[in-house]
Amino acid sequence: MGWGILESARTPFPKGTSRLGVKDTVNDETPELDTAKRSGTTVLSPQPSDDPNDPLNWSLAWKCTHLLVLAFGSAVTNAMTTMLTPGLGPLTDLVHSNDADVSTWILTAPTFWTSAAAFIVVAGTDIWGRRPFYVWSAVLLALCNFAGFFSQSFPMLAVARTVGGLFSAPLFTILTATVSDVFFVHQRGKAIAVWNLLLNAGAQVGQVLAGLVTDSFGVSANFLITALIFTALAPLIFLTVFESAYFSRQEQSSVETLKARPNKLTSEWDTESLKTSPHPPLQPYRARLALSRGRLSPKSFWKGIIKPLGLITSPIVFFSIFLNTLMFLFLAGLSTFLSILLSAPPYSLTPTQIGLTNLPLFVVGIFTGPLFGWLSDAAVGYMARTNGTHKGTAEPEFRLVLLLLSTPITMVGLVAMGSSFENALPLIWILVWMTLINVGAVAGVQIAIVYVIDCHPEHSAQAFASVNMISAGAITLGLSPMIGWLEADGPGVVFGFMAGAAAVVTVAALPVYVFGKRMRAWYQQAAWAQKLLD
Repeated sequence: MGWGILESARTPFPKGTSRLGVKDTVNDETPELDTAKRSGTTVLSPQPSDDPNDPLNWSLAWKCTHLLVLAFGSAVTNAMTTMLTPGLGPLTDLVHSNDADVSTWILTAPTFWTSAAAFIVVAGTDIWGRRPFYVWSAVLLALCNFAGFFSQSFPMLAVARTVGGLFSAPLFTILTATVSDVFFVHQRGKAIAVWNLLLNAGAQVGQVLAGLVTDSFGVSANFLITALIFTALAPLIFLTVFESAYFSRQEQSSVETLKARPNKLTSEWDTESLKTSPHPPLQPYRARLALSRGRLSPKSFWKGIIKPLGLITSPIVFFSIFLNTLMFLFLAGLSTFLSILLSAPPYSLTPTQIGLTNLPLFVVGIFTGPLFGWLSDAAVGYMARTNGTHKGTAEPEFRLVLLLLSTPITMVGLVAMGSSFENALPLIWILVWMTLINVGAVAGVQIAIVYVIDCHPEHSAQAFASVNMISAGAITLGLSPMIGWLEADGPGVVFGFMAGAAAVVTVAALPVYVFGKRMRAWYQQAAWAQKLLD
């Protein structure tokens, strides 16, 4: 029982369990580590093939380039979703509606449509690859935002936002699959942290800029600026983001071949062990720019669409849904609550001023986001090295330990935020507690995502689609009644309830941590579960 995680009698190494260490005793029964590829003393997991085109064999600089370009695309996509929040009042006047309907169908609903479209996108990327979906997403999002700029009524704008949400799916959803494609287990925590940092920076900086734009040029101008950014982003993605889906990674093996010598009897043939080289040479840059490569895998498209629903049956994914939903509420729903509270007396902030309240979140997030990513990978590495049951073995459940740090931070921020509003404290206190909540919530989202990727690496995009769709759906349907609850009972009660919910989810993480390995082993060997995923 390494670090309190119960072993499984079904298998000592269920999916998700990986070796990150090296043998340090002669009698260690892990001969595969003798020939395993590694970086320093860290065994690479998954093991890369000998193919130079295998994304795991890309240079770290090229991997980071892909990550940064795609993360920037995610940031702009997230900014597109949240950019209207500071101008909620002017937007409501423009389309002649009310705060609840605008918040639900124009501010929040696009995230739900993004998650719903992810089912189709994820299935497609598992057959035709990631690259074409990334490129076409940027192109179509540019067109959708031009349409939003010309929309002047609630129905027209709701349609434009819905379509934009659908086309946002590739840039928002399948980046987890790309991270799984190109980064090793010991790098994924930092990679997800970078993505999450830019994702939240898009929401925060986007709201700052959107507030300024709304006051200066009107709320519709935000759509025009976003459209121009996607117009520039499309060729950048086309030129720098290559195909990362790789479905033929296999261990190379030595093959015995016979070589005949002239004038010798067949019994005197010599046996020569040669290494086969079935892979093509490294593709040139021009060849990598192809948008269509045909079918890359024999997987079924229609089964791929329903696979995310099948993954909900996984206890790991089921728990991550609750964790991510709550943290998503703190990041997305809370932003709407604050826009309503800060635009009303005694604060009476303008859209520009509401947007500027996101600056502390952005500045602090620059440091805390990567810090939690580094802590996540460092904790997994340390716990693997000191694993008393299987030395050098990492369990995905090691990621959950950071909840003991992130959840109290979030809870303190929520309780103090509610008290600050109830007592009409100066704005500086609101900003302090906003920042604290954001720090804990961002860390919680990173934990939920990396945990799912580690447990289901071959289904990472589908798992994230399941988690994100249910989270977005819950927030979309629950936001309007929560706004009514906020107006009826006040922020102290609502934020206090949210803090209690954070405590409940964290307590629920304890049995997931202890029994997680057994759950993974059971799910891996359950015939009905595997039929859902095949």
